[in-house]
Amino acid sequence: MRRILMGTAWCHDLPVQYYLLAEAREDETEVYGIGVEYAGERLEIPNITPLQYRIQILAQMLIRGLVTPTTLHDVTEDWLLT
Repeated sequence: MRRILMGTAWCHDLPVQYYLLAEAREDETEVYGIGVEYAGERLEIPNITPLQYRIQILAQMLIRGLVTPTTLHDVTEDWLLT
C-alpha cells in the first residue's frame, strides 16, 4: 500500500497529517483510502473507493475540517452515506 501525503493542518500547535492510501488490486486497478496522523495517534481506513478524485475530495474536506484520528471513522461514514 502506498501512502501519499495530501496535506497538513495544525491543531494545538501540532501537525495533523492526511494521507491518501492507494492499494493495487489483482486486476491491476487501484482502490483508495484515507489515513490521518495526529499527536502520535494514527488511523487508516483503506478501500473506501476505486475513484481517486472521490478520495481527494474526502481528503480536502478532512483537512478543512481539521478532522483527527478520533473522529475519522464517523466523518468518513457520514461522507459515504451522502
